[in-house]
Parts: sequence; structure tokens; C-alpha cells
Amino acid sequence: MSNKVLYIGNYRDGTGWGNACLNNILAMDNAGINVIPRAVSYEAQQIDYPERIKQLEAKSSYGCNICIQHVLPHLLSYNANYKNIGFLDVETSPFKLTGWTESLNLMDEIWVPTEVTKAHCRRSGVTKPIKIVPHSLNISKYTNHKPIGGITEISETFNFLFIGEFIERKNIKSLVRAFHSEFRLDEPVNLVIKTSRGQAKTIEYYCEQIRKGLKLRKQYIPERVICGRMEEDIYLSIIKQCHSFVMPSRGEAFCIPVLEAMACGIPAIWTENTGMDDFAFGQKVQSKEEPCFGAIEGLPYLDNADATWYQIDIRKLQFAMRSAFMKWKTDEARVESKKALDAAFKCGHKAVGKKIKEILNDDVC
Repeated sequence: MSNKVLYIGNYRDGTGWGNACLNNILAMDNAGINVIPRAVSYEAQQIDYPERIKQLEAKSSYGCNICIQHVLPHLLSYNANYKNIGFLDVETSPFKLTGWTESLNLMDEIWVPTEVTKAHCRRSGVTKPIKIVPHSLNISKYTNHKPIGGITEISETFNFLFIGEFIERKNIKSLVRAFHSEFRLDEPVNLVIKTSRGQAKTIEYYCEQIRKGLKLRKQYIPERVICGRMEEDIYLSIIKQCHSFVMPSRGEAFCIPVLEAMACGIPAIWTENTGMDDFAFGQKVQSKEEPCFGAIEGLPYLDNADATWYQIDIRKLQFAMRSAFMKWKTDEARVESKKALDAAFKCGHKAVGKKIKEILNDDVC
């Protein structure tokens, strides 16, 4: 019996989570899987999305025998007409108090992007079979892109790049502390902070207060802060101006921006014991487990002090950033750029689509 897969997710939202969902569908389509997407949304506004997804949406869902639900776990629904698969991304554990464990155990199978999320599930009491399905990208879009410009102020410097939400979990504070503790005003280096939400003035003021708290010097290298959505050509052009991607997040189920940077040949620096351990190339930085604190922007019963995440070691983060900077323009840096790109291809549509097809064929209903 050939599989026909109904895929329910928020692929029109334009968020990191939504883009992960969108690329899962495209990876399945790339592998020849008969997939029919159906959209849900958690955002007030939706973005335009690939024409291929629209073509797949036009297909009838009649006859589907598998239903993948890429939604918040409390929205999972069991239907006896399908094999029910729940796709979960979660950054902290345990999550027993959320009620998610009971919802996930209603499914026939759970898919997660990394070993870390699988461990979070087991720690939280999920008993159903768990399969690892990495998130993916169309890698050729990044390798074939020709930069159209960028930021003049960072054209002759070594540039560290952060892309992520301006939220406590992403731990921008540790990044800013490490950068200014390590680099002096007279060094040719910059820190680029790209966030999807928030006001530039708010984030600049936040960084200014961190610099004042350091009390190291009167003047510091100013952060290059970019806020809001931008055209894809400009976004990719800015990434390609940078040399090292830094993600000090206290918890990541996967992290699409790390993969995007790798697809541009940029190695990463990241917090050890997060989902990035599974796929990222570069330097992982030692961390320690501690109770969550300050994640007030999320759901009220998630990422609270009953759960844990990982705090990066700031001194070791400084060392990793200095090490990356010292390789600038060397043969070692060029070798590492190639290795980052090679690692990214392991999460390309072709590779992940093939893996999904193998999993579905092993579990034919």
C-alpha cells in the first residue's frame, strides 16, 4: 500500500517554527512522497509561501492513511482512520505539568528533530515510539545566492552573527557580555544581532545596559542591530557578510538560523547540550543545567522554574569567539567553511526527504 500523507502545520506563519514545518513538507515532496498540506496559524498575519506548497494544497486529502500533526501538543487529535504522528519541537524539560505528555501519548508515533528533544520526551513520560526527523532547508538556495549588498560598517571586519528572537531563552545577554569582555574597540570585529521582532532602539538600549554592567572601559564596539522582516536577498546577503554564527541559547530543539549560516559556509558556536549538538558544525561551548527563569513571553505553563535549560559558560564562549576570530583569512578558516557546508547538506531536502520516506515505508499501515 502506498502512503498518502496529510500534513497539518503552521507553514504560512513565517516564524522559525513555521519555516521548519514548510521545509518538512518540501523535503517529503522532494522524495516523491504523496503529501497534502493543510494550514493552521498562530500568527495575526501570514506570509506568502512557495508556489509548490500551494499546488500540493490543491490536492484532495481523500484516501490519506497517515496524518502528521505539527502543532502544539495540546491541540493533537487522534483519528482512527489514520496512523497519527505528532511532530514536537521543545526546548526544555520536563514538561509534565503542561499536560502535553498525555496528548503525545494519544498518538501512534512521535517525530522530533534531535536526540535532545527525544530525551526531553522520555524524561517527561512520553512512552510512544519516537523517531528522529531533522529539519531541513533547500541548501542550493543558499549556495547559489549572489550577494546584492550588505552593511557598509562591517565590510572590512570579522563579523559574528546572531539571528533569533529577542527573548530570554535565546540568551542575548551572555552573547553581548562575552563579545565585549573579549574584544577591544581597536580590533576589526563586529557583532551583528538580527531579530524578527522588537524595536532597534529597545535592543540597543538593552545592550547598552549590559555594557555599563561590565564596567570595563568607557567605549565599546557598537552592536549592529537589525530588526524586523526583510527581503530574502538582503537577508542572505547579510549572512554572507559574516564569518561566525553564535547561538548562546539556553534551549533549542533545532535552530534553523544555524543551519542557514552553515549553508552559507559559516561555522557555528553554540551552547552544548541543546539540539544543535546533533547537526551543527563548529565549536560547542560547555554549559550547565539550571532551572528556567525569565521566560515570561511564552505560554504560562511552559519554561517555568520546574523545568530546566542550559546556561552557556561565558568565559568559554569568549575563548570560542576569540578562536574563531584568530582563524580569519587563514587556510583553516576556508577548510572549516567547506566542512560547515558539507554538514548542512546532511539536512538538505534530498537527505531529509529520503530519511522520512524510509521511516514511512518501514511503518506502512
